[in-house]
Amino acid sequence: MGNLMQSFRGRIRNYRHSRIWRDERGSATVEFVMMVPVFMALMFLIADASMVYNKQAMLMDISRDTARIVSRYALTAEEAQTHAVKAAGTSASPATAHVSIIDGFVTVTVATDAATAAPFGFIKFAISDKISATATVVMEPV
Repeated sequence: MGNLMQSFRGRIRNYRHSRIWRDERGSATVEFVMMVPVFMALMFLIADASMVYNKQAMLMDISRDTARIVSRYALTAEEAQTHAVKAAGTSASPATAHVSIIDGFVTVTVATDAATAAPFGFIKFAISDKISATATVVMEPV
């Protein structure tokens, strides 16, 4: 039995020092394959965050422009609400808008679904279900 164990230990020792363990060919491929999923997840996360930021900026532009139009008496509150909904909404994510004129201030709030702004879904844990933007402008003197 002891002779068998020595023989087995010798084979393991020889196997550890064999060419297979010292050969480093293909190690770059293995490292690449291990890093690709992490890199791709990071790229999708950046793409999602960029698209949500772009949608937020677009909603802010629409609400500011709509409030400016109403403050110059070019549209009524109802017409401005329709204008903002058409400008911000798409068939995939319809928008909602609220326009109010109180004490000489025009306030426009535009909101849309956040899930359609992040198509890859990597940042859904960090954002709420709606993206909204609000702009307030003083009415122009008549």
